[in-house]
Amino acid sequence: MTTTADIQPGHDEPSPSLDAQAASALSALFRASGTFAADLEEAGRADAHRQQERQRELAAQQVQNRAEQHAAALNARLDLADQRFAGFYLGALAVTALTVFDAIPLNWAAQAFGLPSAATWLVTLIMVAASAGAMAGLELTREDSRRRGALLLTIGIGYLALTVLRASYLVTVSGEGLVAAVLQAVLLSAISAGLVGCGSAVMARTRPLPLDRALAAVRRARAAAVTAQEARRRAEEKMQRHWTVLLRALREWSITAGAPAGVSQADWNAALERALRAVFGQ
Repeated sequence: MTTTADIQPGHDEPSPSLDAQAASALSALFRASGTFAADLEEAGRADAHRQQERQRELAAQQVQNRAEQHAAALNARLDLADQRFAGFYLGALAVTALTVFDAIPLNWAAQAFGLPSAATWLVTLIMVAASAGAMAGLELTREDSRRRGALLLTIGIGYLALTVLRASYLVTVSGEGLVAAVLQAVLLSAISAGLVGCGSAVMARTRPLPLDRALAAVRRARAAAVTAQEARRRAEEKMQRHWTVLLRALREWSITAGAPAGVSQADWNAALERALRAVFGQ
């Protein structure tokens, strides 16, 4: 696309005196022709709009660059391996759902304590909190094998205790056979442990909140930059249409009025174009 800045003057070296004559002639044309004056005024507004859109595009690009630099710094610090692809809120929702599902086998395990209903639910809530803590602990100790091993041992002991309590409850209270009771208790513990493991895996693929917000800011900044670029392009196309109209009218007038004595028509047209560009600061 061509803009006023892309239109080059004649190949001959500009003459200051000829340019002065062209500027004077352009002023006279502006005063004499209402149509040309109106077109020039409309083009001036289009040019001002184009300059505004260029500034907005530049500002949007600067915002995008800052957002990308901030996100890159956070990504290098929080997700250097680029393994966290799930958004924070989606990951938090998935972990919450897994924790809620874990309340079912944990409630059955809490019944092994033989407490009243309210107390049983209180124990269930405590174990659900411990389950969520185990998910978070597995994620936090991912890079520390010693602490992770100690945490896994603690979690294993806890589930073993729940399995024993649940099996004992089924045998003594429900009258289940030993094998059936042990199988049921192991199944409940395995389900709960599997949910904890799934929650930990989801956490490992979930972006931290600061990184998630930084990436969201990058997406917004890029969208704003694209919008600003499109607006600038439309403004330049509009200005180009005005420039074409002005240039055609100026050339028609120059042919009708004729060039000054001793000046070729091509040089005179080039001088008039330079004078017109000077009106727009080109």
